[in-house]
Amino acid sequence: MTVWKNLVSLILILMSFCNGYSQDSWVLKKAEKGIKIYTRPKANIPFDEYKATTIIDTSIENVLNELLEAPEYYDECPSEISYYLKSISKNQHLFYVHKSFPWPIKDRDIITLLTIEKLSDKKIKLYLESAPNQIPKKNKTIRIKDLMGFWLLEEKNNKTMVTQQLYLDPEGSLPPFIVNKLLVKGPYKTFSVLQDLKDKSS
Repeated sequence: MTVWKNLVSLILILMSFCNGYSQDSWVLKKAEKGIKIYTRPKANIPFDEYKATTIIDTSIENVLNELLEAPEYYDECPSEISYYLKSISKNQHLFYVHKSFPWPIKDRDIITLLTIEKLSDKKIKLYLESAPNQIPKKNKTIRIKDLMGFWLLEEKNNKTMVTQQLYLDPEGSLPPFIVNKLLVKGPYKTFSVLQDLKDKSS
C-alpha cells in the first residue's frame, strides 16, 4: 500500500523517538496544499521528531482502511514495500518493511506494532512502536529497535483531520544533519498520497 511504502521508507532513514516528548515547541517547516509539517529537537538526542497534519475530504473509516492495507508478508519479500506480518489481536497488527541502501550504507528493516484505540465514534488513535523480535534478524541488515509515534484520526463534517507524529532512531552511522533534512520531504509525500483518498471515495 502506497502510504505505508512511503511512510516506512521514510522512517527507515530518519529520526528517533524516546519515552516522553521534549518540551520544545514545534516549528512549522512547510505549509502547502493543506499539509503542514512541523519538527522539534529532543533533549540529548541528535535526531528530531516530526508532526504532520492535513484534512481529507473522506470518512474516518476510509482513512483507517488505507492505513491498514498492505500485502501479506513472505520470506524474501522485495524491498521498499510494507507487508502485513500478522495480527496480534483485533486491534493490534504487525507490519514489516526492508529498505535497501547503496554501499557502504547497511540495509535496514523494521517491524512495527500498530495498536488501534477507538476514542469515540469520530476519533481513532493508532499507536506505533517497534517490535524487533517478532521474526529472526536478516543477514547484513540492521534491525530498527527504537520507534514510537502515532496516527490520530478525527472526523468532523464528513471530513477527517489526520495527524501523524513520529520519532525513529535509524541506528548505525547515518549523520543526523542528513536524517533531519528528510523530516519534511518524507511526511509531505506520505500525506499527499493520503489526500488522494478524496478521489477514491468520490
